[in-house]
Order: sequence, then C-alpha cells, then structure tokens
Amino acid sequence: MVIEPLSHFHGGLVLRHHKKKSCEKETRSAGLPESLVIAIKSNRGAAPRLLVEIGDRVLKGQIIAKPEHIMGSYSHAPTSGEVIDISNLPSASPDAIPALCVTLKPDGKDQWSEPTRLKKPESRQEIIDQIRAAGIVGLGGAGFPTHIKYYQAPFSDSAGNKNSTIIINGAECEPYISCDERLMLDHPHEIIIGTQWLIKAADAADAIIAIEDNIGGVKKRLMAEIKKQEITNMTVVKVPTIYPTGGEKQLVKVLTGKEVPSDQTPYSLGVIMQNVATAKAVYDAIELHKPLIERVVTVTGDSVQDPQNYLTLIGTPFSHLLALAHCSDSVDKLIIGGPMMGYAMPNAEIGIEKTTNCLLALPEDCTKPEIAPMPCIRCGDCVKVCPQELLPQQLLWYINGNDQTNDLEKARDHHVFDCIECGACSWVCPSHINLVDFYRFAKSELVYLDTKKAKSEQAQKRFEDREARLERIKAERQAKRRSKTSKLTDKSSAKVEISAVLARIKKQTEESADE
Repeated sequence: MVIEPLSHFHGGLVLRHHKKKSCEKETRSAGLPESLVIAIKSNRGAAPRLLVEIGDRVLKGQIIAKPEHIMGSYSHAPTSGEVIDISNLPSASPDAIPALCVTLKPDGKDQWSEPTRLKKPESRQEIIDQIRAAGIVGLGGAGFPTHIKYYQAPFSDSAGNKNSTIIINGAECEPYISCDERLMLDHPHEIIIGTQWLIKAADAADAIIAIEDNIGGVKKRLMAEIKKQEITNMTVVKVPTIYPTGGEKQLVKVLTGKEVPSDQTPYSLGVIMQNVATAKAVYDAIELHKPLIERVVTVTGDSVQDPQNYLTLIGTPFSHLLALAHCSDSVDKLIIGGPMMGYAMPNAEIGIEKTTNCLLALPEDCTKPEIAPMPCIRCGDCVKVCPQELLPQQLLWYINGNDQTNDLEKARDHHVFDCIECGACSWVCPSHINLVDFYRFAKSELVYLDTKKAKSEQAQKRFEDREARLERIKAERQAKRRSKTSKLTDKSSAKVEISAVLARIKKQTEESADE
C-alpha cells in the first residue's frame, strides 16, 4: 500500500530533537516505588467498576477495575501489595483533571496472581478478546482501547480480497521523546510478533512499520527480525523527520498519498494505526499472558542530569522517576510529553498512566521570562506550517469574537475539530500567541454546547411526549363521556340501562331481606 516515492503533508517544522542522551543507553527498570497511584478512568463515558476496597491485598496482574461497557478497558495491579487509599486525585491528564485513583503500597514480593492459561488464539475474535482482557490501549498518547479498532474489520473488496493495512507508528517526531526508538532497538522480536497478531486481528493484507529517517540501527534490527521470521507481508519504511510526521493523518498521507477525510479516521481508508509500544503490549498479552501493567517512559529535560528511558510500572509517581534520573531541585515546569504537545503538571506525586510516554523537566531559565502575547498581525506564518491545512488566524478571530456562541459555530464550520493541537502554529507566531490554547478552549466549549443542546432537545422531546400523552388521555376520556351521553339520549338504550339498574337494586334488597 506504500506509494513510491513517499508523499508529503502540508506545512510542518524541522526541530532539534534533543534525544541522543536519553536514547543511547539501554532501557533501565524503574523498580518498585514506595507506592503506586493508579488512575481508574472512564473512556468515552464508559466508567469502570472498581473491584477492590481499602485494606484489600492484591496480587500482580490481578484485575482491580472492570469496564461496564465495550468502550472501556481493564485495569490491573502492577505489583502485589495492599490497597491503602481510594480517592479522587490529580491525574496525568491535561489540567491534571482529578480521577478516581487506587493507591497501592507494594509488599516487595512482586507476587503474580494465578495466570489464566489461555491457548494461543486461532480466530480474530479470540485475538481481540485477549487484547481486551489485557487492558491494552493506544500507547502513543490517545489511550483509545485497542480492541475497538478491530471489531469492524476485516476490510475487503467485492471479490473478497484483503485490502486493509496495519501501520505501526514508530515516527516519534516530537523533541526529547525517545521511548519508542529505544523500544524498537531493545525489542524488535516482540514488536514484529505483536504486529503479526494485529495483522491477524484485522485480517489485513499487510503491515508497515514507519520510522523516522534520522534514527540509526532501527531499520536494520527490525528487517533482520522480519527476515528471520520469514514474513512476506511486512516492511519497514523510513519517513522524513518533519514534525508532526507522527500524527495519524499526516503519516497516512506520507505513506499512502491519501487524505483522511475531515471528521473521520484512517479507518475510513482501510487503515488501522497502532503505536510500536502497543504492538509490544499485544505480544506480552498473547505470548506471555501478561496484562498491560508497565510501559517505557523517557525522563529527560535540562533539569535532568541523567536522561534515560525507564521500564515503569503503571502508577509510579513522577517523583520516583525524577529521583532515578538525578533531577535537580530547580524544576520550574514538569511536562508530560514533549515541548510541542505536552502539558504541565502541578506536582510530582501524580502516577504514571498507560499513555504517559515522557517526563520533561525544565528549569526556570528555560521557561521564563514568557513574552506577553501581542495582537495577531495576520502574517499567515501559521497557515504555512499547519499540517491540517487550516486557517489558524481565522479560527483565532472567531474564537475571540464578541458574539462568542455564533463565532464558535463559525470556528466549527472552519474545521476547528480537525486541529491536532501539534503546536506548530504557536511555535512560529511572531506575536507569541499560544494559538493551541484557543483551539482547545473552542473545542471543549463546543462539546459543552452540544451536550447542553442535546439535553435541551431531550427535555423538549420529553415535554412534547408528555403533552401528547395527556392529550391522548383527555381524548379517550372525552370519547368515553360521549359514549355514555349518547347511550342516555337514546330512549331505548336509556330504558334498558334503567331497567338493569332497577334489577340490580331489587336483587340487592331481596338478598338483604333474606339475611
């Protein structure tokens, strides 16, 4: 499915990567922290059911939260220990949104629960079920439950020929983040076998592993493993190191030359995209019967003396990782993710989540002084770099408008929801306007307005249904009254009714006299 030569997307940036120090050393285990803070989150409104209480002892790999809906994912205990707290705490999400968190105190034994010895899956459904049971979500950052992507597959043409493609995204384009590159260097076998299972889950024709063209040794190791396994429907493709090539829609365009339609996903083109870490997690789930309880996290930044990638248990506090990497006390800003799309955290006691790929610790001299934003000069630089071919300055105009509700609708019409929040527009803005903040606000406000409108329409429908029901009851009662009236006005009918009433009275009187 790969086009030759590769295509390219509109805009983008060439950035310094700052990855060499963190990626040159093999991944190191982060070990056991004093406590684990495991966020139990709902997905697309599907809230999971908690299966543990304070004081419970749990074993490694034990299910601690079960989804009540197909859109949810399982949560497992990363190690053995005691549940010491269950409460709402800040989470590793934008604005550190509070989430229900299970605080686990490890007992140091790291004792596994009795594993469910599943046979190797043979059908698509069995593969999907094992992926779901392992609690695997997209590890590239979105956190979308992996099993959902495979329910509607396979894709095929009218003749029944397979025409879908799995894309394994190893194009880690944002500065500082190197966890995926290190994972590909350390675990090529697991990634290749995991990708094979994903091909089977989708009944896909082939798979492409996309990596950036500036990383050395990765393609050689992956291709050697593909050759060793004698795989003929999988290849490794180097893509240009332009930010944000790793974006879902941008990578599809580069590899296939096709545009993902607005408001749709690569699924509409017969493409399923997964992160390399997700492929590794699928290998662990199917080959080792191991749920998703750990991930590789890059710990880096100018405040970190020893940048490193760590294999980290889910729920490990940020402070534990920062201490391992010899982070100085002069941290002014702690960011999850990279400098372009990352978001700042209020403290270092929040736990690592499945989607946490990087901790970026920056000192004060890197983050201040911040230049106050100035008015937009309509220079158009943001338009030139926008990978989604939007009009960022026009979106800003609408979002900042006086009649905000109407102008937000205009922002919707100008495809604000297509913004991937890559930050390229903010990066080049000569007026130092953080444009992405405005787009995030607009999207959240529009979602709120849509929800409010839906509730209003639902209430209106309930009111109309009630009015219709009352009218129907009123009409039925009137019909009954008219029926009775018509009977009384009919003399013959009236005589019959009167005779029947008199007969009943006479019978009741006789029965009383007999008693």
